[in-house]
Amino acid sequence: MPNKLLILMLFCLSFIACSHDKQTINEEQIYIDTIPTMVMQIQKCSRLYTTEYQMHRIITHSDTKQLTGSIMNRKFTIDLPVGQRQVAIPVNATLKAYVDLSNFSEDNIRRSGDQIEIILPDPQIVLTSTKVDHKEVKQYVALLRSNFTDAELTRYQREGRDSIISDIPRLGIVEGARQSSARTIIPIIEQLGYKKENITVTFRKKFTLSDIPKLIKDENLH
Repeated sequence: MPNKLLILMLFCLSFIACSHDKQTINEEQIYIDTIPTMVMQIQKCSRLYTTEYQMHRIITHSDTKQLTGSIMNRKFTIDLPVGQRQVAIPVNATLKAYVDLSNFSEDNIRRSGDQIEIILPDPQIVLTSTKVDHKEVKQYVALLRSNFTDAELTRYQREGRDSIISDIPRLGIVEGARQSSARTIIPIIEQLGYKKENITVTFRKKFTLSDIPKLIKDENLH
């Protein structure tokens, strides 16, 4: 009787171990099988626009007519009040950030057990438009001065656009792009059986302020 009981116990333990191994294999197979589906679903997002900023900047410029000369070999410069002119140019800009997922692949996925990391391609930041509010342009030109030329006004507008671009690194737009992308991608991963707390969405690197200008495209130049 004791021998029969021992054999029965060994059989039960063997059955449980085999069942556990089979379950582990099945779970591993599920994870492997979901990767191609995951890639396909994420690729469908294509160009995922994540954040949009409306920016307003007033560009000002002033110059003064000057009288220059020399007395007893000493040079002098005198501002002439009657020669002053000023301009204020309101510039509105639309700035968008997106992540291009059309080339997303299995190389963008890292999995360790039930933990999964989605590595996003580098974000792209696009200055889609810069427009001058011509109705609100203010000019003051002294009687003895000529008006601002179209070339001068165009140059000041370009300076305004460049000023907006230089401010982009301080907007936190890259982190905003990551968070917005995560809100779109995480539900896709959850539908494939992963728990939200086990999903991490990152970029390939932590971008610094000096990296961000390389991510900017100005569509106004095309």
